[in-house]
Amino acid sequence: MAEQAGLACGNGIVVNQFGQTSTDNIYACGDCASYKHPFVGEAIRLESVQNAGDQARAVAAKIAGKDKPYDAVPWFWSDQYDVKLQMAGLTLGCDRHVVRGDIKTGRFSLLHFKGDRLRAVEAINQPRDYIVGRKLLEKDRSPTIEQATDTGFNLKSLLS
Repeated sequence: MAEQAGLACGNGIVVNQFGQTSTDNIYACGDCASYKHPFVGEAIRLESVQNAGDQARAVAAKIAGKDKPYDAVPWFWSDQYDVKLQMAGLTLGCDRHVVRGDIKTGRFSLLHFKGDRLRAVEAINQPRDYIVGRKLLEKDRSPTIEQATDTGFNLKSLLS
């Protein structure tokens, strides 16, 4: 339908950071919107409640005459029986992956790096790692690989 309406499409309806399509006064957000996200630097389409809400706020602001681009660090969560999975960032382009904690306990995190920069955190029943990881990503701060794997190292210390 979007293509038939003349909107630019590519893995979804192509939009800018304000949700604007290739046609004036037509906006798209949420699962159908493909945009160059500043966090990864390439066009992506995210399918999550968080993304849809954040993009909708950017669209509403633009329509109201206030430029407020959507540039939030992507985050997701899911409860699967006794497992709480929380993720922040994106693993696209990551080339190093480390485990923080002990997988056997069912409480651990996977930290993903692109070069020496933290780009994503996947926490399994480890909400502290998720919360701190998300804040680190939002502030563009990164632990070293050694700090990331050392459960005795307080990741929160990198925020001050």
